[in-house]
Amino acid sequence: MEDFIDMIVSTILVDDDPQVSSNAQQNCDGDGNRSTERFRRRLQWHRRVLNNERAGYMLNFAVILTSLLSAMYSSPVTIWRRERSSQWWEVDALIQFTDQKWYENFRMTRAAFQLLCNQLHPHLVRQVSRMRQPVCVVKLLALTLYRLATGESFRTISNLFGVGRTTAYDGFWDVCNALNSHLKKLYVKRPKGEAVNRMINVFETKYGFPMCGGAIDGTHIPIIAPDQYHTDYFNRKGWYSVLLQGLVDHNFKFMDFDVGQPGKCHDSWVFQSSKLHLKLVNGTFYPRLTRAIEGQDIPIVILGDSAYTLSPFLMKPYPEGLATAEELRFNVRLSRARILVEHAFGRLKGRWRCIMKRNDSHAKNIHVLVSACIVLHNFCETWKQENEDMHIRDEPQDDDPFEHQADHAQNIAEDGEQFRAALARYFTSQH
Repeated sequence: MEDFIDMIVSTILVDDDPQVSSNAQQNCDGDGNRSTERFRRRLQWHRRVLNNERAGYMLNFAVILTSLLSAMYSSPVTIWRRERSSQWWEVDALIQFTDQKWYENFRMTRAAFQLLCNQLHPHLVRQVSRMRQPVCVVKLLALTLYRLATGESFRTISNLFGVGRTTAYDGFWDVCNALNSHLKKLYVKRPKGEAVNRMINVFETKYGFPMCGGAIDGTHIPIIAPDQYHTDYFNRKGWYSVLLQGLVDHNFKFMDFDVGQPGKCHDSWVFQSSKLHLKLVNGTFYPRLTRAIEGQDIPIVILGDSAYTLSPFLMKPYPEGLATAEELRFNVRLSRARILVEHAFGRLKGRWRCIMKRNDSHAKNIHVLVSACIVLHNFCETWKQENEDMHIRDEPQDDDPFEHQADHAQNIAEDGEQFRAALARYFTSQH
C-alpha cells in the first residue's frame, strides 16, 4: 500500500510536460517576436492551472483511497480500546466455578441466570459497529449481578470482567434500567383472582391471621449525605439514609414498594404519602372481599407495627403497657404474621448487599438501584433460588415514643378499632 501511495504522490508532483516545453521553445527560437513570447507565457500559465487542478483531483483521490485501504487492513481494536484481561470471568467463573461458587457470586443458579438473560436480551442487545465489538448481554448481566451482590467498585468490576470502567458503569445502569422497565411489571405485582384467595388462606392456616393481605414495614438504605438538605436524611440511628417501604406477601415477595423518602421521616408519614395508601383508601388495591368475624364484616387488611396508624385496612398491635390478655393475644397473632416483612427485608439485603453499604450513587439513581434489587429479589423468590447463608436479620425500626403517644391520642378510625376488637375476640374464642 505504501508503494502505491508513493506512486500517486510522484504523479502529483511531476514537473512541466517536456513535450510542451520543447515545442514552445522551438516556436520562440523560430521567430523571436513578442507575440511568440506572450504565447509561450500563456501556455505555461495554462499548463500550471491544469497541473494544479490535476494535483487537486489526484490528492483527493489519494486521501479517499488511503482511508479505504486503512479501514480494510487496520484493526479497530488497537485503535478504539485497550486489551484487558478477562481471565476471572471467561475462565474462572464460566468454566471453573462450581455450582455453589457460581451461586455465591451471582445469587442464582446457572439455569436461572440463563432464564434472566433470555428475558433481558431483547432489551440489551447492541448493534455491532466497525469501531468496537459491543459487550455481550451475558457479561453485562453477570457484572451487574456481581456488583449488586458484593457492592464492589467499578474499578474492581472492570478488572474482573475485562472491560473499561466507563463500559462497566454504563452497562450496569443499562441492566438496572432494563430490569425496571421490562421485568418489574412481571415480577412486582399484587395478586389477583385466585391468587388473592391463596394468599389469604396461607396467612390464616400457617400464621393464624384471617383476611390478611400482606405485611408492611420500612427499612433504611445507607447513602452518602447529599449536598442539599442533608439534615433531612440523617436518621434516628445516626447516619444518612433513604427509606424503603415494602408490602410483602406470604412468599416473601414484594407486592408494592416505595423508596427515596429522607431517612428522618417516620414510617407512618411515608405510608400516608404513598400511592399504596391512596389505593387502599379508595379500595382499588385489593378485591372488595369481606368475611363476617364476631359480628363485623372484615375486609382484606395489611399488618403493620406500632409505628403505623390504625385504620379499616391496616391492623397494628395494641399498646403493650395497657393491653388486656385478649389484646396481648391479638398482638402475638399479628406479630407472627407481620414478621414476614422483616424476613423479606433480610433476604433482600442478604442477596444484594450493595444496599447494605453506604451508597455513593446520585440521588436520582437510588430508586433505580433499589428497584432493580427488588425485581431481582422477586425473581429469585419466584424461581426458588434459596440459600440460607445469604439471609440476614433486618434490624427493626427504632420507634419514636413521642410520635406513638401522639398517634395513640389521635381519633382512631372507628371501623379500624371495631375490626381490631372483633379479631381479638375471635383469637380468644380459638384459644
